[in-house]
Amino acid sequence: MPRAPLTPDALRSLLDSLPERPGVYQFLDGNDTVLYVGKARNLRHRVRSYFGAPSDPRPFVRWLASVLADIRVVVCRSEREALLLERELIARLHPRYNADLQDDKNFFVLCLSRHPFPRLSLERLHPRRRTARPADRECHGPYPSADAARELLRFLQRAFQLRVCNDRSFSSRQRPCLQHGIGRCLAPCVEAVSSAFYAERVRQARAFLRGRGEQLVRAWTARMWRESERENFEEAARLRDRIALLERNLARQQVADPAGGDADVLGAHREGESGTLLWLRIRAGRVGEVERYFFDGAQQPTWEVARRHMLERAGSGPDLARRWLVPAELFAEAEAGEDLDALSGWLSEAAGRKIEIAAPQRGPGAGMLGLARQNAEQAFRQRLALGTALQDRLRRLQRRLGLAEPPRRIECFDLAVFQGAAAVGAMAVLKDGQPAPAEYRRFRIRSAQPDSDVAMMQEVVRRRLARALSGELPAPDLLLLDGGVQQLNAARAVAAELGLGHLPMAALAKGGPGAGRHRATRERVFLPGRKNPIPLNPGSDELFLLSRVRDEAHRFAGAYHRKLRRAATIKSGVQEVPGIGPVLRRRLLLRFGSLRRLRQASVEELVAVPGVSARLAQRITQFFGAARPDLP
Repeated sequence: MPRAPLTPDALRSLLDSLPERPGVYQFLDGNDTVLYVGKARNLRHRVRSYFGAPSDPRPFVRWLASVLADIRVVVCRSEREALLLERELIARLHPRYNADLQDDKNFFVLCLSRHPFPRLSLERLHPRRRTARPADRECHGPYPSADAARELLRFLQRAFQLRVCNDRSFSSRQRPCLQHGIGRCLAPCVEAVSSAFYAERVRQARAFLRGRGEQLVRAWTARMWRESERENFEEAARLRDRIALLERNLARQQVADPAGGDADVLGAHREGESGTLLWLRIRAGRVGEVERYFFDGAQQPTWEVARRHMLERAGSGPDLARRWLVPAELFAEAEAGEDLDALSGWLSEAAGRKIEIAAPQRGPGAGMLGLARQNAEQAFRQRLALGTALQDRLRRLQRRLGLAEPPRRIECFDLAVFQGAAAVGAMAVLKDGQPAPAEYRRFRIRSAQPDSDVAMMQEVVRRRLARALSGELPAPDLLLLDGGVQQLNAARAVAAELGLGHLPMAALAKGGPGAGRHRATRERVFLPGRKNPIPLNPGSDELFLLSRVRDEAHRFAGAYHRKLRRAATIKSGVQEVPGIGPVLRRRLLLRFGSLRRLRQASVEELVAVPGVSARLAQRITQFFGAARPDLP
């Protein structure tokens, strides 16, 4: 059944969920037909531009919002990578409104031939070569502009001096060509250089095209200084010119796998009982296709869900890579369950070829896994923005805690203090199940004793609920405390005192009696009027929501506490220096940020602070260096 077009609110939520990263976007109608494919340097900004002021003259843009049912994106690591994926998708899907890009022409690539003295050439990436590289040459690119590609070819000739003549001319030439005369070819055709020297230049050119130009700059710079020390100034000058040329033209050519291999890469993202599995199909070193699989209400570990999906996928067709990459944490779960070898054997038998399952920790494989993980998380965020998964989570939490309404606004309070100093409280907020950092608040403890967690929690809750009574902030649907029964009872007393005794509350604590072998990690949820905590499954959506907002409050409180401690430390140290008043003290605090950095500052750095003279700077350095060696 066709889906209805996106409502304005759903479209707005979907646009807000898009990342500010390079990638490819697809517009789909209600029948899941791809209408248009595009690439972007910034996905959120580019896709938003279709639905703002009508500045795009293309006819389909004017009525796009009336038929659009979904927007799918694939996050890439560079705009160039997105460019190639866009071409791959257009060639395979033939979107109706990409007609201007479906002809036989394509982008340029730079190729190195498979020859004892490889030739450097500029060619078009023809449609028949989109998914497999030619066997007789190694290709790099693509390059969207012919002028840019030709300029890069000229740079490579000047920097590495590789031949550009065809093999017939190379084998029949008796004397060097004009390119050698102007310093753009090493003339291997007449054996002007050895094969080893030429192979080294080819290796350097290949390294540059694979994105390792910075390493070449460092190597050439070190060699330039060695030649200079040997007083070989002519060679040092040549290296200097090549370094300058390389630095001006350094441009990373990034692909998913520089080795040009094939792989099926699994990315996983899970929140509570819901999550996403995403497969990246890497063919000839490029991202060719993306497959998404969503799951809800899964009580099994993520590896069990992924294992079942891998078994289903093995019989899906012959175009399966021989190498499957999975995240390290899932790989560890599989090894712990002792089913990795059995799974690999079963997949190999089902697919009719040997399938290797690996979890690389570094190199291109690790980069591909990171890209798959980012896309899995992005797909999950988009599904939450469009679907009812968030509302389902909140309804499950409502039933588990016995609330009258789904808690659309959850506020959690936490405290931070160290040896009675810089006592603070913090409030984190979840709105519709998602963090809302703009609504976070922090509190400095004013009257409560810093050795009493209960008194400090009462002060923070009282100040927060007073803002609700004044209309400054809305009242929460659920007030969550990081603590146990004592903190919960203290907050209930404050709410009753302010006439808000009906406000739903809960407390979340870690560990405790009866937790068994999970004593240190099991979460306990306390509710008003109940002596014992209610049990929540460790992987449940309900516990995920509560622990997520609690962790946010803990992080926010800790950051504020550390900031106040740093400020107090530097203030106590600086205020003892003669001649420094409140204004200069504030400037020094803003400039250096910590007492350690202030102690290490030189006279020149101190004089750079407005209001600090050379004489005062000398006094500060003497004070911290000799008079106060006890300061940290």
